[in-house]
Amino acid sequence: MTALERPEIKEALLNRDMFMKQEQDTAPELRHTALSSMVVNAPDGTHLHCRIYSSNPDKPHIIYFPAEYESEETLAMLADGMGEEEFNLISLDYRGLGKSGGQASFEALPADAEAFYLGVRAWMDDQGRSGKLTVMGRSLGCVPAMMVTGKYEDDLLCLVLESAFDRTADFLKGREVPEEVVAQVAPEGEDPFGNRERMKKITKPVIFIHSPRDEVQSLYQVEWLVAESRSKATQFQIAPAGTREELAHTIGYLYCSTLRQYINLRMGIRPARKPRYKRNLENA
Repeated sequence: MTALERPEIKEALLNRDMFMKQEQDTAPELRHTALSSMVVNAPDGTHLHCRIYSSNPDKPHIIYFPAEYESEETLAMLADGMGEEEFNLISLDYRGLGKSGGQASFEALPADAEAFYLGVRAWMDDQGRSGKLTVMGRSLGCVPAMMVTGKYEDDLLCLVLESAFDRTADFLKGREVPEEVVAQVAPEGEDPFGNRERMKKITKPVIFIHSPRDEVQSLYQVEWLVAESRSKATQFQIAPAGTREELAHTIGYLYCSTLRQYINLRMGIRPARKPRYKRNLENA
């Protein structure tokens, strides 16, 4: 992904001022998880900061690759929503962003993503945590999420992709990267992120979550990526929200319940049946 190392693209996707900013004066309240952190070393020695939202050590652990627009609030909403079912979530601060060291880099992303995944596995082993693993990515985070899943899918329950994208050029244009830059880094026939090719090699179930009013990637565009999934258990969920940023800010019970049920199904756990009410024949 060396072609993407352009200042215009980093400004749009790896912007320190945009990533993990705190939108409110006080830190988000957590009701179902406890926040801690750890540091993972990238292959070149760079320190990568990881945020741990822990709950039940025997329940699923979500290895999370955040969006380029992720904030303290959106991450806490997602983690605590999943924590309501005692799920755990561990999130990565990308190199050069948040509390991680180094300089922002697309070229280092594959190695950093793998180091993060292996670091979480080592932490779970050290802590005696037996929960199953799921990988999730949001927007830009869908790229490293697919990278890790493609290499370690035998260890995973499934893959979760929120606000994913198909072709690099369309995504960059949607993120308002100048068209002349897009034409240089992703000309016709070239796709630096390579999401469609990655999806072709993933056999695990995938759940896609997308807003019909997403201004960066339309439903039609992302459907091309969905079509490449190899699993019959893959789902495409259309979320009633506005832009992808607004979707991240409207995480609620329905969103988290859908996600929890999908992950639980991968473990053979089905949702409880609703009780049936007998019809009162006397009042019929």
